[in-house]
Amino acid sequence: MQDEIIKHSKKIQSAMNNKEHSLKEKVKEVLTEIFIIVFAVTLSIWLHSWSEHRHQQQEASVFLGNLKNDLENDIKNIDIERKAYQESNIGYEKILALTPLQLDSIYKSNNKVNFPIYSHGPKMNIGNYEGFKSSGKIGYIENEKLKQKILNYYQIYVPAINEVDKMYNDFLFKSFDKMIENADQPEEKSYSDPKFKKTVEFLVRLGKNNIRVYDQNTKPEAIELIKEIEKEMHK
Repeated sequence: MQDEIIKHSKKIQSAMNNKEHSLKEKVKEVLTEIFIIVFAVTLSIWLHSWSEHRHQQQEASVFLGNLKNDLENDIKNIDIERKAYQESNIGYEKILALTPLQLDSIYKSNNKVNFPIYSHGPKMNIGNYEGFKSSGKIGYIENEKLKQKILNYYQIYVPAINEVDKMYNDFLFKSFDKMIENADQPEEKSYSDPKFKKTVEFLVRLGKNNIRVYDQNTKPEAIELIKEIEKEMHK
């Protein structure tokens, strides 16, 4: 492009110095060359912008494809964790249902009460999102509705899951601490202790609340986001 500008600039200079042409002819030649230069520069800028925009959209398309895979894995992980919560709750509810007499009978027969020990929390896939966002490319997504859904999912719904799981796990470890504190007394007495039962009841309530967060918040958002991505990719 620079060579073309130099070439046409020389033509302008040559036209101005041409003594054989009238002023009118010189003006016509100069204007023609100026028009060619302006047109060439404008076309070059447009082609560069078009090429850059096309490249950005290709990057956005690859990102959306990777994000769709991440969301599908999120849904699988959520389903796995949901089932784990249900199994833990069933185990705790069995303990809560045991009467002091039943507990005494279990330990007299040298059996044990199974206390579920499961730290919960699905592995949410955020690597692709974080990489794309931190590189400043999230603006490549021109569909504003889709972009907002992506931002909401990763800035609201994923952190919500992490928060409720952390709350559950913190309380679970507090329950373990209580068991350790009462390690000097028989387990059947610990399990029948009203305070311990209240602790386990609250653990079950937290588990059910977290299942609700999975089922009513994060998972539906992931499913809806996948649909929006598929629509965008099939335009």
